[in-house]
Amino acid sequence: MGIKALLLLPAILAFPGYLHGVAALPGTLPGPDTLYRDSTYLRVINEGSTRLNCYLSYPQGGWRVESTYGNNSSELARLARFIRTSLSDSLIYVREITLTGYCSIEGSYAHNERLARRRANGFRNYLDSVFGLSRRYPVRTSYVGEDWERLRSLADSCASLPSRREVLEIIDNTGIFDGRERKLMALHGGVPYNFMLSELFPLLRRVEILVEYDLHRIIEERYRRKLSASELQEILAHERAVAAAEQERLAELRRLAAESRQRAEQLRLAEEHAEQLRLAEQRAAEAEQERLRAEQLRLAEERAEQLRRAEQRRNLAVPLFSIKTNLYALSGMTPGFSHTSFTPNLSAEFFFAGRWSAVASAAYADWSYGNGQSYWGISAYRLEPRFWLRSGGVYHLFYVGVYGQSGDFDNRSTSDSRLSSGTGNCTGTYLEGGVSAGCHFRLSGRWGIDLGLRGGFRSSDVNTYDVELPYHYFNRNFRKNRFGLTGVDISIGYRFGRSAKGGGK
Repeated sequence: MGIKALLLLPAILAFPGYLHGVAALPGTLPGPDTLYRDSTYLRVINEGSTRLNCYLSYPQGGWRVESTYGNNSSELARLARFIRTSLSDSLIYVREITLTGYCSIEGSYAHNERLARRRANGFRNYLDSVFGLSRRYPVRTSYVGEDWERLRSLADSCASLPSRREVLEIIDNTGIFDGRERKLMALHGGVPYNFMLSELFPLLRRVEILVEYDLHRIIEERYRRKLSASELQEILAHERAVAAAEQERLAELRRLAAESRQRAEQLRLAEEHAEQLRLAEQRAAEAEQERLRAEQLRLAEERAEQLRRAEQRRNLAVPLFSIKTNLYALSGMTPGFSHTSFTPNLSAEFFFAGRWSAVASAAYADWSYGNGQSYWGISAYRLEPRFWLRSGGVYHLFYVGVYGQSGDFDNRSTSDSRLSSGTGNCTGTYLEGGVSAGCHFRLSGRWGIDLGLRGGFRSSDVNTYDVELPYHYFNRNFRKNRFGLTGVDISIGYRFGRSAKGGGK
């Protein structure tokens, strides 16, 4: 029977689990859609073998596989997945399994070779105990004491290896037993060697499992007849071509699926971006609304403040004149901070030219007290022009001025200090002048209080008397001059004029 006849077998049976059944009528070739498309079969046909490197950890000098040591649990889990994938189908026939132990190059060659052999055998023992490998398949062990070939490949591909070219030159041109390792250790103070010791040597210490499939038997099982070597090669070439085409188809499907996922991701990102823009616009609109509300609130507060200040200005009097009295004098206090008797007084202040005012005041007292033993009589007439430092048309806060005052006095006192000074019983006249300073504070729209001091020169013409009641006898006359504090002003007053908004009273 020729190759075409073999390809036109009336029935092509499937491998359970992995192989899909197909059928062919006599004289026809199975269509591409009916050919076997299992991924495991494709891999087996294309590659013929599969392998896995297990990077197991061992105690110093140890060779038995300990599942709980180091990172062995994850490596052994990886091994179990490999066994399930590669050997679980009973109709995927295995020709041979090779277990190879590898060691890194540090230490003596004999020690490394012995250790690699023991670790390969220890790995076989583990596979037999867990998976029963030797009972099911032909298993062969091998070992490589020092895997220089793998080290060279790793060094050649490691761009960060110091002095990489020199390392490769030593490996290529120095024999293993001619001091190769010694030269590497001596190269540039051992820097490249120490780098390999920490970064590359751990990748050399491994146990490799290589599964080689019996392609001849797999194909014969599929076609249900014995095949010669040439027939096997022709069918295998055909199967591999079909497998390659299928892999291309699957790759195209994966590409289309990836493009679909990419388009879906782009759509998702576009929708997400649009949603972010919408949310950003919404937040911007909300922020703008909040800003407008804050601006409206600020404007409302400013308007309220303007109205409040306008109301204050309406309540302020732009004065024309005021009437006031000095509470300090009413209390009976003198500028020298001594107490005499109640002294009625009245002042009138006239305002003009925005910052100027003039005060005219008068005080008069004529009192007997102490059962007639004491007497207080005084008259005072003062004129005081003032300049207001901060006016604004309403004359408040600070002022400075000059003044002049005259009057007379009549005093009879039982005070020991006055009697000892010879002024306990005296009459006379006085003149004074100087400067003044003070401030005005509003109590309401028109009521206010003045606080001020006057100081300057005072000259008094004094006549003293000796008293022998009911008679007074002239004693002497003298003139008394002094500089100092001449007046204290604590006045409450009422201002007449117009309000700041216009009109008048």
